Amino acid sequence: MYDLSKVTERTTALAAVEEILTSIKPLVQIKQGRIGQRFYLEQNDQRVCFLLYSGTCVAKRIQDSLVLSTIRTPSIVGLHDIFLAKSYMHLLARGDVEYGILSVDEFFCHVESKNLWKNVCRMLMLSATRFCEYQREMVGISNYELICNFLTSLSMENFDVRATTTALEYIQERSLLSRSGIMKTLSSLKMGGYIDIRNGLLIKINSLPKKF
Repeated sequence: MYDLSKVTERTTALAAVEEILTSIKPLVQIKQGRIGQRFYLEQNDQRVCFLLYSGTCVAKRIQDSLVLSTIRTPSIVGLHDIFLAKSYMHLLARGDVEYGILSVDEFFCHVESKNLWKNVCRMLMLSATRFCEYQREMVGISNYELICNFLTSLSMENFDVRATTTALEYIQERSLLSRSGIMKTLSSLKMGGYIDIRNGLLIKINSLPKKF
């Protein structure tokens, strides 16, 4: 799963997002969210922006709960699909979060009044980069390559995720691969000494062969 941090270290996009969040904070009620709480991008038939001030969420496809992306602080979610009749995803808190919710119309009015369009442009360019990388890493590749990409992604997650999420669960909730196929590949990689897995948890990646 593509991680936004791969590109944000080399851009000023995060600073642009932080500036928007700081500017808009007086307009929203900052709330505390808990692990497992769901957030939707529509309220009362109105599209809204989700403003993440602290914590981590995952974006899930509504129709089948497939995990599409990890959303880390600072983030603004809700602008990428506003021309669709309905949003196709919701957010799920991975731990305690601080967040605000604002209608898309109110968000745009604030951006206009504070002349923050350049910040919004940088934020959306970052989102486009993220989507391109997701396509490169997840589309049109073999099942084995897909599993390797997810293992690498899991190894870069924070300790809480790595300590509580098995490699099988992590891959299953982010792909349409069969449980048996994932298990077979993980078992073979473990037996070959390419990865270290204990009680289902990924401990270490030693090396992942390009073909297997």
